[in-house]
Amino acid sequence: MSHLKLNIINTTAHLIFDRENSAANIFDGDTLDQLDKMLDEIQSNNDLTGLIISSAKPSIFIAGADLKSLSSSAPDALEKLISKGQSVFDKLESLSITTVAAIHGACVGGGFELALACDYRVASDAKATRIGLPETQLGIIPAWGGSTRLPALLGLTNALPLILSGKLLKGIVAFKKGLVDGLCPAENVVSYAETFLKKGSREDELHLMTHNPVSVGLIKAKVGSDLEKKTRGHYPALPKALEVACKAVRSSHEESLKNERDAILELAHGPNSSVAKHLINIFFLTERSKKLRPNNIECIPKRINNVTVLGAGVMGAGIAYWLSTKGIQVTLKDINDDAIAKGMQTIQKLYAGSVKKRIFTKAEATAGLDHIYPTKDFPDMANCDMVIEAAVENLELKKKIFAELSDIVPEDTILATNTSALPITEISKSIKNPERLVGIHFFNPVPRMKLVEVVKTDLTSEQTLATAVKFTQAIGKLPVVVADSPGFLVNRILMPYLVGAGELMSKGVDMEQIDNAMLDFGMPMGPLRLLDEVGLDVSCHVASTLSEAFPERMHIPDILSTLVEKGCLGRKSGEGFYVYKDKDHSPNPQAIALQDTPTEETRKTNIQEHLADLMKQEAQRCLDENVASCAEDVNFAMIMGTGYAPFKGGPLPKEL
Repeated sequence: MSHLKLNIINTTAHLIFDRENSAANIFDGDTLDQLDKMLDEIQSNNDLTGLIISSAKPSIFIAGADLKSLSSSAPDALEKLISKGQSVFDKLESLSITTVAAIHGACVGGGFELALACDYRVASDAKATRIGLPETQLGIIPAWGGSTRLPALLGLTNALPLILSGKLLKGIVAFKKGLVDGLCPAENVVSYAETFLKKGSREDELHLMTHNPVSVGLIKAKVGSDLEKKTRGHYPALPKALEVACKAVRSSHEESLKNERDAILELAHGPNSSVAKHLINIFFLTERSKKLRPNNIECIPKRINNVTVLGAGVMGAGIAYWLSTKGIQVTLKDINDDAIAKGMQTIQKLYAGSVKKRIFTKAEATAGLDHIYPTKDFPDMANCDMVIEAAVENLELKKKIFAELSDIVPEDTILATNTSALPITEISKSIKNPERLVGIHFFNPVPRMKLVEVVKTDLTSEQTLATAVKFTQAIGKLPVVVADSPGFLVNRILMPYLVGAGELMSKGVDMEQIDNAMLDFGMPMGPLRLLDEVGLDVSCHVASTLSEAFPERMHIPDILSTLVEKGCLGRKSGEGFYVYKDKDHSPNPQAIALQDTPTEETRKTNIQEHLADLMKQEAQRCLDENVASCAEDVNFAMIMGTGYAPFKGGPLPKEL
């Protein structure tokens, strides 16, 4: 197949990436071979004075390497692929004419490594443009010259945060940080690139102050120490990327490329290769979620433009904020003016924070706020496409709300509940046309958590389910479809783990020992800290729902309910298992006073094994009961919804 086009206009070569039968441009062996031949053709044409590389795709420059090929390649094949990419990009870099990458859309991984081999890079200021090297997030490192060329371009201290974080930058940020040399509107990116051809070939940057042996040694030691504290040694790509980048600034180009090859081969096929395999698999599951069509439903999903959110509390305000950022018209309703005012204050703070972080401009934030109409009364619902209920977790209240709703909204309006644990089937008994009821369970905090559980009842129609999934994708979230069951999927698996941690603590195990053990396991936060963050009262409510459904194995630990009775609700009240003061926390003496003296059996408990097994066992039950359709959904939901150690692949990891 043809993946590139070469046009000659006067004395300028225009190399255009346009992968056949694909929405994206990616690098595989065939594409590299075609690029190699075209570079030879360009080099042999003595009339040429410049080369501009661009893309014909509407929102993608080059989306990196073909991960399917990379992840499935045997060691010899992978080494050949890496060597081929390095040699082709070296050929591009050594062209005797001026080269410019005209970037519009995603320019990531191998795509940005190609751009780094050019003399200059210009980028569009469009939202679609994202630039960076995300390889470490996949458990590997940039190995087509990215770990070598970026430190040479920016200097080690500026390049390392980009390589180690794997973050993708907007065009304006990439320009300010020096990744690209110019910024312009999308429609001008090629013509703007032409202006750089007059500049001639670029001289190498010199970073004498930071690339001397002493400075490099200090940088490596400091960054390495920080990485160890942050990752607890679970992500081998990070120290390996640090090592390769630090060597790059003190080695020849050829030596550095060999270091890149050796490193990626070790990460992909060495003793710790399971980490990269699991992280790459998460990437594939994420892409699967973005394109999900439940049960291969053929019906056309309903387009959602106007949404009413019922409840202006933390969750309702968070949902309204998120929808408004996506251009959806939102009516935010609560029962009185005070509740509405608090909800709007929450939304204004979210927008202010986004402006401060440069996620939105002030004008964009103002436009987003204009998409929200706050009210304490039901407005005219004739044009309402969807209602999302986010009221307090009380089944009778929710049934009353939906009974009223079904009388005032059009018959084709989708009715959704954001309940985290209550039985949606019970709610459906209170409404007309129950086939239009579905759970759309966002996780807190809504702006940060990408997972959404789309919960179907036995009555939920295919049209409703398809619409809920498509809506979730359209607002930039990742759906996982689950069956209506107590706690659904994520909370049902998570709660035995949290309850188990509370029980261990009540039996006398040191709370910091419990939390540190699970941090070492790979969780982003210890279970007792997580209980405090969620709120002990909220956790008790979810636990009570599950204990009623599964009394033989789930119950609320006395220590949890006692702390709630004392008003120790977690971070929001300043006290829970820990006492919170500003950003610091320390064990709560009131919680410690409730502990029993540990028995010998308790002292011998392997905390990690015990708590992880609780999640694994419940995950398997969910799979056996068809709460989730496959183990991949279970793993994906737990990783995205709870931060379950990504490098382990989830509680039911696939065979590698």
